[in-house]
Amino acid sequence: MTVARAVLDEPLLLTAAERLARAHHAQYDPSHDFYHVERVRRLALSIARSLPEPVDSLVVELAALFHDLLDAKYLPKDAPVPTAHEHLAGFWAENGAGLSEERRRLVERIIENVSHSKEVRRIKEGRQTEWHETCRELHCVQDADRLDAIGAIGALPSPPAPLFHKLTILDSPGIMRCSAYSALVSRPLYIPPSSSSASAEDPSTCALAHFDDKLLLLHERMRTEKGREMARRRTEVLRGFKEEVEREWREAVGEE
Repeated sequence: MTVARAVLDEPLLLTAAERLARAHHAQYDPSHDFYHVERVRRLALSIARSLPEPVDSLVVELAALFHDLLDAKYLPKDAPVPTAHEHLAGFWAENGAGLSEERRRLVERIIENVSHSKEVRRIKEGRQTEWHETCRELHCVQDADRLDAIGAIGALPSPPAPLFHKLTILDSPGIMRCSAYSALVSRPLYIPPSSSSASAEDPSTCALAHFDDKLLLLHERMRTEKGREMARRRTEVLRGFKEEVEREWREAVGEE
């Protein structure tokens, strides 16, 4: 007796994946909500289409939709982080008919390796493998996620900050996401390096310092030509924004 092989229904699978991502990210703040996921998804697919060599676009799209499912920042402190395989086992069982085990494992592996901070640690500890350097599907999602951390949306502040009222959600992902997350964790948006105020807060702990610590450096870690091209332009947006904030502070204290 021949057992019929399940036929992969890509649109149905992607609809289920989007439903899972929407439900998961409904609990997150605006820096990691479903709009972020959707931007990463579209950027990743755009980058995939730009590559000269073949790329598994379904794997790219699934990995982009799932790339933040295991974000430890949003787990209770000291809570164990499940593996991607553990987290997605139920999803695959219910929705993965026709999707090969190899493609499932690739999606899971990308999810567990897309993080920029994890990559920095891997390289520092000598754990970066040939797969990390050559997997084009991974690179599409990595570049897309990093692009959404820079430029306008990735880095505008929360509504209460009047200095930035001229920027709109259409102008702005890097600036907006950085500010949204800063509001969530009560991180000051800007602490002048030499302030006469009574505050003894360290300027390196403010949101704007995150630009120098990470955001202005991300363009150096892009993996694709399209990613590098887009990152250069977005980095200039960040740099100009940072300079404007510092200039407006100097105006406020009469130094300019």
